[in-house]
Amino acid sequence: MSSIRINIPWLLGLALVALGSSCVKRPLAACPDKGGHEWREVNSPHFRVSTDLGGRVARFTALELEQLRAALLLAWGGQVDPPGQVEVIVVRSEVELEEFTLGKPPEAFLDSSGRSPLMVMAGEGEFLLQQPESLQVQAHELAHHISRFVMVRQPRWLTEGLATWLQTVQFSSLRRKATFGEVHPGFDQYVRNHAPLTLEKLWAWEERPYLSWAETLPYYATSWLLVVYLRERQPERFRDFTARLARAEEPRHAWEAAFREVPGLEEDFRKYKPEREEQLTVELPRISPDFEVRTLDCAEIHALRARLFLRSPGYRSVGERLRLAALEVEEALREDPANVGAVLLQASLTAEPKRRLALARALVQARPDSGPAWSLLGQSLQETNAPVSEQEQALQRALALNPEDVEALVAMAWLHTERGETVEGLAKAERAVLMAPGRASTLEAYAALLFQAGRCAESMTAQQRAIGVLGGHVTEALRAAAEATQTAMQKKLAEYARHCGQPEPPR
Repeated sequence: MSSIRINIPWLLGLALVALGSSCVKRPLAACPDKGGHEWREVNSPHFRVSTDLGGRVARFTALELEQLRAALLLAWGGQVDPPGQVEVIVVRSEVELEEFTLGKPPEAFLDSSGRSPLMVMAGEGEFLLQQPESLQVQAHELAHHISRFVMVRQPRWLTEGLATWLQTVQFSSLRRKATFGEVHPGFDQYVRNHAPLTLEKLWAWEERPYLSWAETLPYYATSWLLVVYLRERQPERFRDFTARLARAEEPRHAWEAAFREVPGLEEDFRKYKPEREEQLTVELPRISPDFEVRTLDCAEIHALRARLFLRSPGYRSVGERLRLAALEVEEALREDPANVGAVLLQASLTAEPKRRLALARALVQARPDSGPAWSLLGQSLQETNAPVSEQEQALQRALALNPEDVEALVAMAWLHTERGETVEGLAKAERAVLMAPGRASTLEAYAALLFQAGRCAESMTAQQRAIGVLGGHVTEALRAAAEATQTAMQKKLAEYARHCGQPEPPR
């Protein structure tokens, strides 16, 4: 996640003062009856877009995201086609978004920790392709999402460097071609005026996940420059390096294997100045997806707001996030006591397993055709040690309604394994990881199942992937919880290593 340009929201205030406004009501991403605009949801094959920008903009945003996705996949060489949908929330303006980010106004962010990947962006009333800076932001975040399916392990410098390179996408006037490879003007200027970081410092970025934007600027600029350099000067070895990461090799070992025979690589890199980057042009297929458009009711808008409070970056404390999310859930349930999204959030905010089970039973009764409702029931039955037959029935129903439900797949994997059905359990877990390679909890469950199956080396790799996904991808407010989780995951990795007779991997 990154912010591409510096925002100066105080200019809005100056403009309003100039207009003679003495009291201005801050715009909110809220229900129409509470001062907000009408919200619509547009479903396309790979995106579910919710926005308060209006129906026409919603349709074009979904179409443009489909076009952008196709261009990025072709830039990767058509190696993958990520399954499932990405949830996208497009608020009307950056001012609206700042309600949730609390003074940290990025144009977009990506969060892969929930039931589905979530992209959030500020629309500013424009279609993506009509506003080059907005397009760059969306391309950068979508590149992060896609890259997790291409390279299952990757160092942070490569993650950000490639996303920055891919964000340079430009479309032809008829949207028939997309071109990548323009020099990033800001980062290019920085590395011309400042020496790039050493490679050792760049690799150590993993150890400094909570830096300010000013502190991270040398890392972003050097990462972009290194990707440009490797693409131009060492293309075959760079392809070998990324192929090794796609096979889940440890990143530093993959680097050594790919580049150890290159003499003076770092010295050559430090002297490198990109004059004009080699461009990549791809031919785009004609994209005319069928759209399903509907208007969101107030219960759905309150549930959407709750997710934004929980998952947005910014400095708001965990306790305050939970409080604000709970208030939104309360409002949603007041509007519709059986709103699926609101009940799922209510369950996630409920500590008592028996209470969650009661919520799940009531939701299934009210929404018998909802896959997520059955999934919640199956997981709640597992938590309360209910009869296995009840667990299985609920989870099978959930997967029948939604075969891509990651939570249900993981829960079913555990159920198979506990019954000694190791092959079936691992098949479900592998499917969950394919659906959500950016979720640490799914990878950790997969590691545990591999370990139970006696596949030591693979279990350690999966656990390392889980730790790598978690590191550096959480906000400052969640730092303590993330570090505690990482410590617990490291201890589990050490346990796997001891049982496997392997040395504990370095942190």
